[in-house]
Amino acid sequence: LGFRLLHRTTRSVGLTDSGRIYYERTARITHDVEEAARAVSEYRSTPSGLLRVTAPPDDGGVIWAMFSGFVRDHPEVELELLHTLEKVDLIERGIDVALRGGAPPDSTQLRAYKLVESRFVLVASPDYLARRGTPQRPEELERHDCIAMDNWVPNAIRALHGPDGPVKVDFRNRVRSNSQETARKAALDGFGIAPMVAFTCWKELKSGALLEVLPGALPMPAPMWAVYPASRSRSAATRALVDHLARTVPALATEV
Repeated sequence: LGFRLLHRTTRSVGLTDSGRIYYERTARITHDVEEAARAVSEYRSTPSGLLRVTAPPDDGGVIWAMFSGFVRDHPEVELELLHTLEKVDLIERGIDVALRGGAPPDSTQLRAYKLVESRFVLVASPDYLARRGTPQRPEELERHDCIAMDNWVPNAIRALHGPDGPVKVDFRNRVRSNSQETARKAALDGFGIAPMVAFTCWKELKSGALLEVLPGALPMPAPMWAVYPASRSRSAATRALVDHLARTVPALATEV
């Protein structure tokens, strides 16, 4: 090419500016060839081949429970499940389906199917509430410990709703995690009050192992969507997975 593409030392190899440009263009060619091969294979009516999926970190087996029946019923499909909270570029990364919360994507290149409409709750163990007291108003939460999940639920501990409207509360973050499973276990162990999605802890709420604190303090809904590129809508495997999730997820999201 007449350009230096790499910086090479005895310890490392890195791209030059020219090398980075060349890599970005040639990597795209590889991606296009792979997509062409997948497009041809998708004319088959039987779901088969590699299916790449992203989902949040598994919460007490809830995520895997959504997929286990699909894997069992479609032996010709290979499932690659990436757990991440990052909203990755599905088209750029070659992802077939993503499980996501929040608002549906605002893009003509993506399709979204709402799987469930849950709700946010504040929960704590009976032991914690016996030691620290049960708050009756959002303002009282400032005297309590929080199990924070700012990365996943960015407004959960800032946009509380009280009798007189929105209330800003500064928690003491005793534990901070981006996993609902870690937050659930920390709450069960009595380390504080945790904002959670109801369908990830409904069994504990039903059994009394966790108690809801200040019902209605987190008024925002907690939907879950199956998001997939519009170009994947003809894929037999993608269609089969979305149909499977549409049947199974509502049954898993039992509300107390």
